[in-house]
Amino acid sequence: MNARKENQIAWMLVLGGALAFLGLIVLILAFLSSMSLRSKTPPIVIALGPIMIIGGIALAGWGVFYGHLSNRKADKAGTRFIPDCYIVGRFAYNENKDMMFSDFEELDSPKDKFYVRLKTADGRDEEFECSRDLIVQVGEGMIGDAQAKGRWLGSFVAKPRA
Repeated sequence: MNARKENQIAWMLVLGGALAFLGLIVLILAFLSSMSLRSKTPPIVIALGPIMIIGGIALAGWGVFYGHLSNRKADKAGTRFIPDCYIVGRFAYNENKDMMFSDFEELDSPKDKFYVRLKTADGRDEEFECSRDLIVQVGEGMIGDAQAKGRWLGSFVAKPRA
């Protein structure tokens, strides 16, 4: 998934949670103010709390659904060629789920996961999983052509800098 979609999904989740929380506060305040016999609390204020709660839950739920849909779409994507991309970063997770930024040759467990982050020619950031052999041959700052299938980076051919 690219960084723009990740940012949109994160904002949907944060704003949905904040809206639901504010709706709960409005609901409690409206309930407390309407408890007195001389209350002049408008009905719209009383109804605003549940509307905000439902809206916040719906927004957060849509964020979760959209994230899941985007991940499924990325997994099922076909093979694509990514010309003139730039290696932004490379990292790995070992079997203990510790993030590693170097010494990839020492990682030989089948549970190790390797990742490369690319910046495409049109400015999008994308993160791909790859093999240990591929992460060893690429370096941060390299420019070249990549080939990916879904979220798996199959190859990277470096271009010499002019």
